[in-house]
Amino acid sequence: MKKLETYSTNREELGQMLARLADVVSTEESRRTLAEIAHNVSQNRFTLIVAGQFKRGKTTFINALLGSDLLPVAIIPVTSIITVIGYGDELGIELFFQDGGRREISQAELPHFITEKQNPQNRENVDRVEIHYPSPYLKNHVELIDTPGVASIHSHNTETTYGYLPKADAAIFLVSVDPPLTAAELHFLNDLRTYANRIFFVQNKIDTVSESDRVESLEFTRRAIEENLGLENFKIYPLSARNALEGKLAGDLDAVEDSGLPAFERMLEEFLLTEKGNVIISSAVNKTRSVIDQEVFSLSLTQRALKEPLAELEKKISLFEEARQEIELERSDSESLVGQEARRLVDRLLLPDLDALKEEKTRTLTLEINALARDTAELGNREFAETINEYLHDRVHDIFNEWRVAEQDRIEQELARIIRRLVERTNRIIERLTAVSSQIFGASLSGFSVSESLEGASSFSFKIDEDVKVALESITEAATLIMPRRLAHRRILSEARERTAKQIDRHCGRLRHDLTGQILETVEAFRRRLAAVVENTSSGIEEALDTGRRAQAKSAAELREFEEELNNRLAVLNQVSEDLAQLRHNLSDTA
Repeated sequence: MKKLETYSTNREELGQMLARLADVVSTEESRRTLAEIAHNVSQNRFTLIVAGQFKRGKTTFINALLGSDLLPVAIIPVTSIITVIGYGDELGIELFFQDGGRREISQAELPHFITEKQNPQNRENVDRVEIHYPSPYLKNHVELIDTPGVASIHSHNTETTYGYLPKADAAIFLVSVDPPLTAAELHFLNDLRTYANRIFFVQNKIDTVSESDRVESLEFTRRAIEENLGLENFKIYPLSARNALEGKLAGDLDAVEDSGLPAFERMLEEFLLTEKGNVIISSAVNKTRSVIDQEVFSLSLTQRALKEPLAELEKKISLFEEARQEIELERSDSESLVGQEARRLVDRLLLPDLDALKEEKTRTLTLEINALARDTAELGNREFAETINEYLHDRVHDIFNEWRVAEQDRIEQELARIIRRLVERTNRIIERLTAVSSQIFGASLSGFSVSESLEGASSFSFKIDEDVKVALESITEAATLIMPRRLAHRRILSEARERTAKQIDRHCGRLRHDLTGQILETVEAFRRRLAAVVENTSSGIEEALDTGRRAQAKSAAELREFEEELNNRLAVLNQVSEDLAQLRHNLSDTA
């Protein structure tokens, strides 16, 4: 009861701080952000994101928690749209479209809108799906979010998931026993930590490996997280979401217990009862501090502009504009260099790797087909043809899938390095912009906070067309089937060798086109994103200076009133900043 009383007090205090801030912030963006924070806090809304790399079983895990086949699952990556699941006395599903439209649908219609297979590239223009469901986990304003897997073959899924991370209060991060943690997951997890105040780790699919392999995978994952992210004293919950779901649906309590899910459920229930409130408040405090930092910078700069004689101010504004143009050229040059690096990555790594893949696998698969032909020489013509055809079908898929997995880390690491350099250069440019402002006005001003995860979505995903596992065309003709077996086998094998080379070459060409485009587009998307950050920073500085210049045209009485207003607004911002620090301290004491 004491924790609940403390949470209520903290929530009330934070609500009062947000109301005070709303009266003094200067931009519409800041007001919108504060309003969203205040709404979430007042509603006691807690957003729990289920996240991870594609095909880790996130959707099956959510279904297991809810004890229902609520969300569609499949062998291929399924979820392509953010799905928000909240409490309702009965099942209800509503679509929200990007144009603002809304539509209620049935559960049977759900796959048509949220799966990659039925809604490729989100051609239905769905923004999100909201589901109301009667689950005890969702009571008291808990929202469970099913996100598209990152680093899947569909890059827009990764972008969708990253775009939703700022809404996270806590996250359930799923890994798998096979393969264990990848570089893509470590990149994503590092970004996730920026937003989520608490992360719960789940090792799924323990039913697919032996006990010794499960333990080895668990230890590998733990070491990777400790060494790469510096996390300590965290627990990873091993379980089988599939077995848990099947057990719940069948009413088999022993199967559910053996799945490992109940241990996680007990922990989650305890957390939601005793700790959820503090995480909500802590998340809101972090987001509010970011708004305050930007507002303090802008108002401080305006204050400095007011202290300058108008002629001197105009001169200094001109100096800033000259510096800004110089910095803009530097940014342009930097972006050009990064673009060149991306193209060199294609030439230096991707294209040679694909050439090597084509040469090696054409030779290897040809040898495998020859060996298979010798082993199946006693088969009839039709069976022989079908055996060869089926083998090629499976091996072509396996070859490119295995290459994709192996190549992914190589490309990711190189691309992440390029993007990190772009982020670092952008941050230096932002620092220069704020430093120039400080130097021109002879004061030390804190710059805009750029601590938000600018490296978001730096993990790289492959785009391999879904028809990569397309069944090969028949390699036989009717006439071949009635030939003497030896002659027919020889002809079938000859055609199989020819088709092998064509299949490998076709898929390598497709990968060359798709991956080249994605590498360049990934860098270009980051360039646009970071350019917008620089532009917003520059515009914010110019707006602050222009506000100071316009204020100097006021009468002496109006100017005094304006200065007093600035001082009052800064006083409120600084006081709320101190109050937030105290609130954060209180949260740590009650954790």
